[in-house]
Amino acid sequence: MKGGFLRLPEPMTSLIRGLETKAVTNIYGGPGTGKTNLCLIAALECINSGGTVVYIDSEGGFSLERLRQLEPNTERALSRIKLIEPKTFEEQGKIIRELRNEDADLIIVDSMVALYRLEYSEPRNCKANYSKQLMEANRELSRQLSILSTIAREKNIPVLITSHVFSNWDTGEDEIIGGDSIKYWSKTIIHLEKTGRMSERKATIKKHRFIPEGGSVKFVIVNEGIKPSGFKLF
Repeated sequence: MKGGFLRLPEPMTSLIRGLETKAVTNIYGGPGTGKTNLCLIAALECINSGGTVVYIDSEGGFSLERLRQLEPNTERALSRIKLIEPKTFEEQGKIIRELRNEDADLIIVDSMVALYRLEYSEPRNCKANYSKQLMEANRELSRQLSILSTIAREKNIPVLITSHVFSNWDTGEDEIIGGDSIKYWSKTIIHLEKTGRMSERKATIKKHRFIPEGGSVKFVIVNEGIKPSGFKLF
């Protein structure tokens, strides 16, 4: 991670240079936009640089078959990835609090908000308690993000999270689930979306500490990872 960045394959490196250490990077988008692919690629980049990874998979997205496509030496990669699969939002919080004791070079949470959504999707007792339930879930999400941010700074490592989206009825735009808390604690925010062309995705900077917002690149998901849009395999 030279220069305070964990490098990523093109074209992502040309967009953001890489995952910044001492910071939380948030990749958000709809289903199938490539969020987990980028998480797996980042994990392998860290491993190939000699590091180890804690990978928190909250929605069963970690694919051993996809890992095999990306990395022929799968067993070596798995030996350097600590895979944790929380089943509840409360369990996720406990795991994140215990990360202070982990010796990792990269922490990934894919997804940060899947279990959070379940926490408030249905009132536990009655509708009268829903507002309180939602407030509690929001406070806990903010605490978890704060802990991840602190760990990133204290350990001088990058933290990568993914988030889901909802459609804003007024603007028609994708909005991050998690509200102001997830926007505040994420120092880099990247939006992924499908372009309508097979396997092609668009990544757009929505927030960055020193790169202007609005910059974007297109890439294609291939067996070996990602390639700049227009690249052809012969």
